[in-house]
Amino acid sequence: MGFLREIEKRILIHDGSKGYLLQRMGLKGGECGEFWNLTNQDAVRGVHRAYLEAGSDVLQTNTFPGNRIHLEKFGLGDKTCDINYWGARLAKEVAGNRAFVSASIGPAGSLFEPLGELTFENACEIYREQVEALVEGGADIINFETFTDLAELRAAYIAARDVTDLPVICSLAFENSGRTLMGTDPFTAVSVLKSMGADMVGANCSFGPEHMEGIIESMFKAGGGYLSVKPNAGLPSVSGNVVTYHESPERFAELSAEFANYGARLIGGCCGTTPEFISKLKEKLADMEPVPVCERLRGFITSDVKSIDVRSLNKANIYRLDAAKDQTVSEALKNNDFSWTEDTALDIAAEGYDAILVDVDSVQGDAGLLAIVVDRLQWYVKDPFIIETSNAAALERALKIYRGTAGVVIKTGSGDETRNIAEKYGSVIIAGI
Repeated sequence: MGFLREIEKRILIHDGSKGYLLQRMGLKGGECGEFWNLTNQDAVRGVHRAYLEAGSDVLQTNTFPGNRIHLEKFGLGDKTCDINYWGARLAKEVAGNRAFVSASIGPAGSLFEPLGELTFENACEIYREQVEALVEGGADIINFETFTDLAELRAAYIAARDVTDLPVICSLAFENSGRTLMGTDPFTAVSVLKSMGADMVGANCSFGPEHMEGIIESMFKAGGGYLSVKPNAGLPSVSGNVVTYHESPERFAELSAEFANYGARLIGGCCGTTPEFISKLKEKLADMEPVPVCERLRGFITSDVKSIDVRSLNKANIYRLDAAKDQTVSEALKNNDFSWTEDTALDIAAEGYDAILVDVDSVQGDAGLLAIVVDRLQWYVKDPFIIETSNAAALERALKIYRGTAGVVIKTGSGDETRNIAEKYGSVIIAGI
């Protein structure tokens, strides 16, 4: 029984919140709930068992913030592998052959550069460690959820693919604006994540099912394929340190079942939901047939906040940063001087170009030079990037850290390696630019 084969045939039921149930069992405010994977295993098994009995087809591990950065805040950094291993193993013990185990992995808890100190390589290292332990513990699926930064989610996905070929779900949390906190819209999210090879994309947390419908519809129309959806139990109210969710299980189930009409094949609950919510959802979905879905619309290049169909590119409105034609840039790069990138990027951003083309092949430097230029510029430029190079190693390093779906111009004589790298990262190959 394979997860991907199952979602082709039917709608699967995810589980709901674990924190709420663990609090009922004695977890105190400010205590690390993931540590219970080692110190209170019966309680964690009990949560999984409650959701299995409620009808969940997929049980999530108790590891959502189980990365080293978060655990170090509790002095538990050295327990990272054990906490995640046992998180998966406990869920697997309960699931048996009745349910799949989904490895729950959330954001690292530190902002990406330039807003924070988290670098791409640091993020990949953090996620590889967590994924490896969860896979060893028996997870069937990798589920990255509640991400608000597409750049971080890309890093997490790349890290997972370094470790495993298990199915990967990529789910984001959206604001009332219809975009993530960092500005990514549903169409761009689908385009980037599906182009990289994510098996499922979706949305979770954010708000209740009623307010999430437009986001899921947008993902469906963007060709998101089979979608994963986990709304909260409505909008919360806060009194002191107490957060209360007001959606009833019946209303939650009625609204959440509608996601099936937009290609959702994995539906569950996030904050405020309990086994009762999942039981009602199971009842509501019992007679619903899954709708046909289409995969992503190809041919879009993107940044992390903007998408454009390459067929509509105005070639006269592409900013061309070509070191061979810009002596100032060329000399600066030869001296490993990147101080010019901020002013240049701000000037580009102010003009409103369709895209920015970057070519630094004329500067004979380290293969990482192109990646540094692309990364520094994308901090400020939110137009899609087109990369032109004949250096396969440089292209891979640049595409790895680029926050969207890049266009790639393959120079004459570059060979198949450059094309293969472009395809690996879901890039759009462009000719005659």
